[in-house]
Amino acid sequence: MKITLSSKAERQYKSLGKAVQIITTKRIRDLGNGERIQEKKLSGYKDIFRTRVGDYRLVYKKTSTEVFIVLIGHRREIYRLLKDLF
Repeated sequence: MKITLSSKAERQYKSLGKAVQIITTKRIRDLGNGERIQEKKLSGYKDIFRTRVGDYRLVYKKTSTEVFIVLIGHRREIYRLLKDLF
């Protein structure tokens, strides 16, 4: 599966600590490889999912051929950012 990061997600990824970046990279690769991960569909949004990476969340849109990472952020602020985005 093709993985695409939004420009906002790229900036957020670069601002993470090195250890969190490594764990996040592994989770993103798992998404692209189609491996089973714990994901939840976000209510109120069409085809938007989230997965946990420690205290951080990956919010992404999934299609049959692509995973589009919308946001990467701390759990206390990610849902506010998501509400502002959509």
